[in-house]
Amino acid sequence: MFLHTTGCVIAALILMASSLLVSAAANQAGGSLTAGARGPTEEGAELYRGYCAACHGAGGVGDGPVASALKTRPTNLTRLAATNRGIFPAQRVAMVLEFGVMVAAHGTTDMPTWGATFRAMGDDVLVRQRVAALTRHLQTIQAR
Repeated sequence: MFLHTTGCVIAALILMASSLLVSAAANQAGGSLTAGARGPTEEGAELYRGYCAACHGAGGVGDGPVASALKTRPTNLTRLAATNRGIFPAQRVAMVLEFGVMVAAHGTTDMPTWGATFRAMGDDVLVRQRVAALTRHLQTIQAR
């Protein structure tokens, strides 16, 4: 039990550090991980790499480098449409990204609430842009 708890704490620290590094690098490079010269597809992929890939893996199947330290395996994000009768649940995905998982039956609360993180970096408009870009990116990685 102790090792599992320690692993979760280490995973959370790694995730927070990687998020801060991505944000700092973007700010130093003159960007802010928001829509601008890049299109929404590139923005969403960049946000995914910075905030999601540590747990969900580069391909979104739940096999990121931190995944084994988590209590619950991260969701396979490539199957969101398949588990929703073939329709990508964009609104539900956006809500989970911004506010977290509200109902235990829909998953655990282990996932960070990115809305609060994004809000700390900018206003609500930027939060909605980031969440929308991530949602669009997740839609592009759905298994066919």
